[in-house]
Amino acid sequence: MDGVASSLSQELVGPKTRCSTRNLPAYAEPKPPRISLSTLERILATHPPVLESLIFQLPTLAILHLYHTSRFLRSFLQSYPLAWNHLSFRLATSGRSESRQPSPASDASGETLSRCSKQHALDQLLLTVVIPFGSRLRSLDLDHTSVTGVALTGTVLPARRETLQHLSVRGCKHVSLKYHIVPWLTLFSLQKSVGELNSTVRVEHLALKSLYTFRCRHHRRRPYLPASLLRRDSDADPTHELIKICYHLGIWTDTAWCPTPGGRCLRRKDYYTGRGNLDGRGEVWVVFDRLWRSGNRLGPSNDNQISSTYSKAQLWETAELGHDGEPLGCSELPGRGEGKTVPTHLRKSHKTFVENYICHDCGDRIPERCEQCSVRMHCMGCRKTLCASCAFSRPLPRLKGKGPARSSMDTADEGEPQELFWWAPGETRSPNLMMQESSNDDGLTENQANSSIIPAIKMHWCCLKPVFSGGTGITFGGPGMTGTAAGQIRTAPLPRGQGWEDSEFARIRKDEDLPKTAYGTVDAPDYTLGEGHDQMLHWLLHGPGSQDNSMCPRSLCQECWQTPGWRAACQACHEPFCFAHDLRGLKMRICGYRDLTVEKRLMKERSDLLAQANSHSSADKEEELLECIKGLLALTETLSQTPETIHDLAVLTSLPDTNDDDLADEPDPLVAACKPSVSLSSPPVPTSSSEDLQPLPEIASNSSTPDATLLGFPFSESKSPPPWHGCASFLCPEFRSMGDHRPKCTAAAKECTTCGVHVCPDCLLANPACDCSLCKDRYRCPNCFRAEPAGSCKKEEEDEKKRVEIAKAENRRIEALRLEQESDEMLEGAGEFLRLVQGGLEVE
Repeated sequence: MDGVASSLSQELVGPKTRCSTRNLPAYAEPKPPRISLSTLERILATHPPVLESLIFQLPTLAILHLYHTSRFLRSFLQSYPLAWNHLSFRLATSGRSESRQPSPASDASGETLSRCSKQHALDQLLLTVVIPFGSRLRSLDLDHTSVTGVALTGTVLPARRETLQHLSVRGCKHVSLKYHIVPWLTLFSLQKSVGELNSTVRVEHLALKSLYTFRCRHHRRRPYLPASLLRRDSDADPTHELIKICYHLGIWTDTAWCPTPGGRCLRRKDYYTGRGNLDGRGEVWVVFDRLWRSGNRLGPSNDNQISSTYSKAQLWETAELGHDGEPLGCSELPGRGEGKTVPTHLRKSHKTFVENYICHDCGDRIPERCEQCSVRMHCMGCRKTLCASCAFSRPLPRLKGKGPARSSMDTADEGEPQELFWWAPGETRSPNLMMQESSNDDGLTENQANSSIIPAIKMHWCCLKPVFSGGTGITFGGPGMTGTAAGQIRTAPLPRGQGWEDSEFARIRKDEDLPKTAYGTVDAPDYTLGEGHDQMLHWLLHGPGSQDNSMCPRSLCQECWQTPGWRAACQACHEPFCFAHDLRGLKMRICGYRDLTVEKRLMKERSDLLAQANSHSSADKEEELLECIKGLLALTETLSQTPETIHDLAVLTSLPDTNDDDLADEPDPLVAACKPSVSLSSPPVPTSSSEDLQPLPEIASNSSTPDATLLGFPFSESKSPPPWHGCASFLCPEFRSMGDHRPKCTAAAKECTTCGVHVCPDCLLANPACDCSLCKDRYRCPNCFRAEPAGSCKKEEEDEKKRVEIAKAENRRIEALRLEQESDEMLEGAGEFLRLVQGGLEVE
């Protein structure tokens, strides 16, 4: 290295300066002028370990900046090929939440992101810098860049064919599988085939070991039929050929076929049934992205800021050290990844999700599957992973003594042995065949089915359901379902017994003192929530697992779904909901309570007041508490006089939608001090003996009428009648949020227009609303109705008026009957007189 530095110094100095030697002594010789190197330049030029470590710690953009720092470093790095071994020119995808960073080969002076990458700028960088200086190029990442396939396959790949081991062109729209990648790989595939037949044929060495091409041009993402391979305008054929050629050459590619048999792969089922094919006789190839979790982007992202079990499970972000998706580091370090030299598919953050998985029920080995099969057949509560046979209500029959069923595309050349279903190890029939329910009877053929109906999957979603697109995408619809929340669904599968289990279910199973029947039987028709409602507000802010609460819904197995204590059901429509997302997400309605956003505000105010009261000395504590109680009583008397002031108080306590991440920010002492206790007919539920569910002081229920016991302070018995507390029943929200496809609730509940308390249908029957002319347009709960001043309701006046009108009508009816009776008597008298007169005339 010293020789290189001296030679570079001589080169930078240039030719020797011609100096006059007339006046110099005979022993004196002219010396070339020295150039002054900075400390950084001297260290990098004379300490190779420091330079190598620096190269591994710097991203490609920083290496280019270092390259342009000075003339010496520019010349030095040109002659140092190890600096150009692992290069990444990737750009952020448009669908990700990270801020888009310019590529090292882009024009950063542009005003818009559309001009972030100039046309052919990266091609020129590869041709003028990377190829001449990177003689030992081993890894090249070009994701989502504007590199052209002509420059890539015409110059870069042929020049570095013997050294390049990893290439990634994911999302490159100018690189085509059909016209660039597949034709270039086909040459080496043919050479290898000929070399296997004739050993004398010279085969060119290809060092490529991994190739990432997903989402580039002419790459198929949706499932396809065998007929699509015969169409010239289809992108199914180049994708199909890419997988076969890469398998033949021993190249790992990020594109594969899902090995889940038949319609048990929900992507295959949806695609097949969506085309109107319901007979079950067909074949569907399902292509999926093997890097669907990370998208080949390593290192922390901007939206991964929540330190919870769910966010920690995103190993490609939390367990890796990187910058803008490019891995960094020298070697494997705990929590900092495996360095810059290891590609994504060989890192532990990827292999943890795909290797060494066996079915929890039958013990069969589970191969790598598509994203929908991986998520749907994995329980996020207990981290149980099931195979395609055990995850459904009817297991797959096992063939005995029968040959495998060949697929229409699994053909082999004559004389060449071919391993059938190499992409689906352990399968005896093609997984692409929709008809998989074959019989075990020896009298029937292999493809004769017992039933063409695909069985139901034994997995459930706790609340919301994600949207799985046909193009290997997983999204959630609704507020807050982006960024980290949507990324947490990708943490599947994960091994059991390593701390990845859901903390809420782990706490319910572990804690024997936790009331498992506190919320009643969900499926019972007479379901009520009287016993467990004492702990509702405590669960709202500090229930089991709330510290790791996530907006991401969970896929649960049958055992976790039937575990009591994590969900309840609506009183009216009996639709189940989970506490983690619906209740703590402040979406539910509760009889006797305001909106949960308001209740959350009140609980925080009480906890702050109690914490402030506890901070004072014990001598001054009683006096301050008494003064506080007197002030609250004075405020209560003032507010209870007029309904307008109560309405103003309710308006002031209303809050906009808050972030669910704030729910877990409450310290244990403050949360423990704000647990309410509802006065119900049933005894209160015993709390847990652990720290999170320690016994809490009793606080009166939240009602529309302010009370002195609102803050849990003892006081004398009130002279007023006991307030109405509600039946403590849960009700679904009146309007479902966007993306929530659960049916709309049919509950005819009402909300008090004065205090905002919700009243369920049962309480409406027990406390009917006033139907007077002033109250029929605004409903008031029983407490607000009692607090109304005299004259605010016209019920008595209208009832008295109705009674008077009824009495007048009755008098009119009696008078009419009397007049009718008198008229009848007069008519009878007149008739009798006429008869007498007529009789007298006849006698005469």
